[in-house]
Amino acid sequence: MARFRTPYDTLLRVRRIEEDKAKAALAGANHAHRAAQTDLESRHEHFSQTVAVPDGEMDVSAFQRRLAHTQFAAQGVGWGRAEVEKTGEARTVAVEATRLASMRTQGLEKLVDRAKEAREAEMLAADQRTAEESMAGKRVRALGDR
Repeated sequence: MARFRTPYDTLLRVRRIEEDKAKAALAGANHAHRAAQTDLESRHEHFSQTVAVPDGEMDVSAFQRRLAHTQFAAQGVGWGRAEVEKTGEARTVAVEATRLASMRTQGLEKLVDRAKEAREAEMLAADQRTAEESMAGKRVRALGDR
């Protein structure tokens, strides 16, 4: 017997693909966010090492080089924070897209399940009618044989 298909099966397949794509985008956003956090921690550690108090005296040019290096390291921490914030926002958007895709899929799955349940009920009712008609025919034949 052929498998029963509802008019929604194709749409459900499309919705599941959309949901899978949203989940993949979320996984990518999570990965980017973790990488940005790791990079920020690395930049922060580098900055902490850069601002350590120098031991001993230094000439003006060495002081200026150290100051420029420290400023560059501080700027790197700022860039790292901005990247963490940007990837965090992208992750939030991906979470919401995944949630919406999942809701659309679940709603359609319920429709498909209801349609299949209705079809099964129709088939059971038809089988019951056939069985009753068959039994009625046997009774008529049995009464005729007497």
